[in-house]
Amino acid sequence: MGIDFWLNIGDLILIAPYRWLANPAWGWWLGTFILGLWCSLLGELTMAVAMWLNREPIRQVLSDTARRHNQSMRALKAGDGQAYKGINKLANEAFGKAFFLQLAMGMGSLWPAFLAAAWLQARFAGLEIPLPLVGWQVGYIPGFLVMYLLSRVIFSRLKRRIPFFKRTLALARSLAPEERLELLGPPPKKKEDPDIPVAPGS
Repeated sequence: MGIDFWLNIGDLILIAPYRWLANPAWGWWLGTFILGLWCSLLGELTMAVAMWLNREPIRQVLSDTARRHNQSMRALKAGDGQAYKGINKLANEAFGKAFFLQLAMGMGSLWPAFLAAAWLQARFAGLEIPLPLVGWQVGYIPGFLVMYLLSRVIFSRLKRRIPFFKRTLALARSLAPEERLELLGPPPKKKEDPDIPVAPGS
């Protein structure tokens, strides 16, 4: 069984919902909405698996970001401008790592949408899709974007009832930094942390 066999199987699965309704226009919108749900499911599954596999590095990066931030704020309150600048640079670097790590994971959830767009082009390129009850017509890309965004919103609520995704949401909450961005008192010292003077009463 070659790649063509699996492509044909995938095509049969994806096109089936488009034929469920007698009205072709309604059928296209229903089929595209279900296509959006498939994209949402695969994308969220990809992001969840990536989170589970990389949970320790993610936790370390986020923890380091918060720790450096706390250190720089304590140095600033103590009036140590030189220490503040040095540690603030490290905090910015840690924040950059956390930001791009989260951005990469978020982008990883979008790959099914690009495959869906390629499939739609093969199936519906050049067609104008009528809007039911309105009479206007749109291309397949704007129609897919609307249905995809709608399916993402709906799936974001449905996934809280799915055991695997419920556990993933709990994992995401557990990945919060160990040291919160709280400046009322110093966090527990760690051996690798530099000693920073703290102003009396801070």
